[in-house]
Amino acid sequence: MTMPTRVRPAEVSDLPFILRQEREYMEIIEPDALLGWLTVLDQNLELWIDCLPSTMFCVDADGHRLGYVMWSLDGDSATLVSISVIGSHRRQGLGRLLLDAFEQKASASGARTVELGVYRSNQAHLLYRGAGYEATGQDGEYVLFGKILSPAEGDQRALLG
Repeated sequence: MTMPTRVRPAEVSDLPFILRQEREYMEIIEPDALLGWLTVLDQNLELWIDCLPSTMFCVDADGHRLGYVMWSLDGDSATLVSISVIGSHRRQGLGRLLLDAFEQKASASGARTVELGVYRSNQAHLLYRGAGYEATGQDGEYVLFGKILSPAEGDQRALLG
């Protein structure tokens, strides 16, 4: 990373930023699905609001939003709902910072496994593979990934976080 950053909990005022980032993702990575995504925008908004307590933002020293990670917990499994870094700050380690923060918070919340799906042409799969995620299957156009969290790491992370 080229500048000081910190991770903070999401706030309601972050929702417009999330909307802009998610729309940009759809326009660039999944343009064929954009119309369908727009027709269920209210359902996406409900999901983002439901996940807001477990959403974390990476901000720079001045508090400017650089990206976020959003997740949900179901029993002992946490699902990465969305991760996004603004275009001008990609490939600087922020995605990994957010992914690590997700794993730490999920582990501290009782998750033993983490999972996610990534669109087949999305280069983010390189981030996930580099962080130890393994492909577990496919769901339509999405490759599914999973990772077992180490209990020792989870205990250590809980102490740190």
